[in-house]
Amino acid sequence: MHNEEEILGLDYGEKRIGVSISKLNKKMAIPHSIIQYKDIEIAFDEIKKITETNNIKLIVLGIPKTLKNEIGFKAKEVMSFKEKLVENIKIDVEFEDERLSTVQALNSINKKSKNQYVDDSSATIILNNYLEKLR
Repeated sequence: MHNEEEILGLDYGEKRIGVSISKLNKKMAIPHSIIQYKDIEIAFDEIKKITETNNIKLIVLGIPKTLKNEIGFKAKEVMSFKEKLVENIKIDVEFEDERLSTVQALNSINKKSKNQYVDDSSATIILNNYLEKLR
């Protein structure tokens, strides 16, 4: 059976990376996992495994621009993460503005939920925003 190529969405953080994945031939994104790491190499290994098992041909990485649409300190961190990611994983990486994703994610999760991390929800929103533009 031929597996459709899908897209991976990432919400980068210093200790956690939220991961989402497109489904139904890039029609929608769903949460995949949260990679908790101390060493970035471990995170790259995890991402690489996910890309290989899910036939990923593109990674969409959330970039936190400021409200004035400028590249701030956080965004610079994400840009250097992208460079290392491309070196390690050899897959194209595109940016998606994530300014509103964390807010949307916080609003969408159940406040009583045990999962206090919203990284995978944020990654899902980032990827869904990207997929909407593809349509």
